[in-house]
Amino acid sequence: MNLGLFNRMNLKESSESKGMYSEWTSLSLAIQQSGEDTQSVLEKFGLPVSKDITVALVHQLASNLGITQPAEPSHLSSDKDVQWCMEVICFGLSLSLTEHEAIKDCVNVYCEWLTALLPNPKICVPQPILDDPNLYSRKMISHLHYLFVPRKGEGFDTIHRQAVFCHRVLRTLQQIAHESKMLERDTWEALLLFLLAINDTLLSPPTVKDDVADQLCERVLSVLFEIWLIACAQCFPAPPLWKTLRESCMNWRHRVALVEQWNRVNLALTSKVLVFMYGPSFPELKIGEDDIIPPGMSNDCIAQSWYRFLNTIGNPVSLTKPKVISQTQKFLQFAISTDGIADPCQHSCLQALPLIFLKAIKGIAGQVDAFLGIAQPIWWDSVVTGAWGSTDKNKNATPVTHSPTPPTQRRLAKSFSVTQSSATKGIRYSFFLFLLLVLVVIVH
Repeated sequence: MNLGLFNRMNLKESSESKGMYSEWTSLSLAIQQSGEDTQSVLEKFGLPVSKDITVALVHQLASNLGITQPAEPSHLSSDKDVQWCMEVICFGLSLSLTEHEAIKDCVNVYCEWLTALLPNPKICVPQPILDDPNLYSRKMISHLHYLFVPRKGEGFDTIHRQAVFCHRVLRTLQQIAHESKMLERDTWEALLLFLLAINDTLLSPPTVKDDVADQLCERVLSVLFEIWLIACAQCFPAPPLWKTLRESCMNWRHRVALVEQWNRVNLALTSKVLVFMYGPSFPELKIGEDDIIPPGMSNDCIAQSWYRFLNTIGNPVSLTKPKVISQTQKFLQFAISTDGIADPCQHSCLQALPLIFLKAIKGIAGQVDAFLGIAQPIWWDSVVTGAWGSTDKNKNATPVTHSPTPPTQRRLAKSFSVTQSSATKGIRYSFFLFLLLVLVVIVH
């Protein structure tokens, strides 16, 4: 074994990971161990017996959901009934993907039961869940982690089926985050920790083409950030959650989609910050058709979220350094367990780092331009949707006419005349001051 790699695996904390939340407790260990404390009692029995029980029971439970035939009220009338069935469903979600029908039934049952958190729950939801929807929903959400765990040795079609089930769960959680009026703080935290855990499970390992993580990468990240923003408006996350988000994102920096979604959130928040800082007459930052910022978000909440999201991926300069990006437990484990690999920075997925760095810097540049009042609509396509090679839009785009920098709306009124040369110097000086400010915010 490479002794140097072994020692690096046991490093507790790098200087880069300390960041702005260094005095707060991290929940990273909790998300890495997610699922271990929710194992089903059926794990204690032989697989054939447990599987037969699960397949028969979940098929019966799914039959009255109203998916293939009219829905019926649930026959589960006590907490004991529901708890026992949930033990079985929990086991079913961890089955091999060859049992895709049973897994589909498990997903359908939990997605329908989770409607207990919505204003109009489905008729098939058991009464005990309706009586205490937050408690049961937290348990169901924790069980659903098993669905997102990659299975080894599966073919492309089977992996695609798993991705379809995962999409169903993510849609349900999005609906709950948008529409529920009864989520308690503990449920918000459980939901955010679940999203962090599934992202970490899928995205922390080095990229493997066409595996389930590759298929779900953009989707799980977008849902994480979208629901996180809703939580900011409804029940602002505590500092340990923000610290865990930052630590987790720094483990996913080898994924192109992370920087694209980071840019998406930053630009969306920046567009709101500009409005309340400089008013409606300031040049607008156009961010595309999907406005991911919740309508009820206060100005203070927007400003806090903007600053915290800027710090989420650490120092962007690190994206140019494979040795830094690969300094994670999953990369080090890969290097130790793979013959012929002397160092984790040799993994082929790190060849995408120049593109990732370029996207990150273009995103920062887009924010700088927005604050200077010269933002271009092309930024949204290039840094969020990843349309680097698509030049047709760029060719047909209307040439951008740059407004004075900084724009008139942001200039201080002066009672004395200023020569053209001194005005130009002031413009350049203000630009470099602002650029320096943004970089300092991100790096520290």
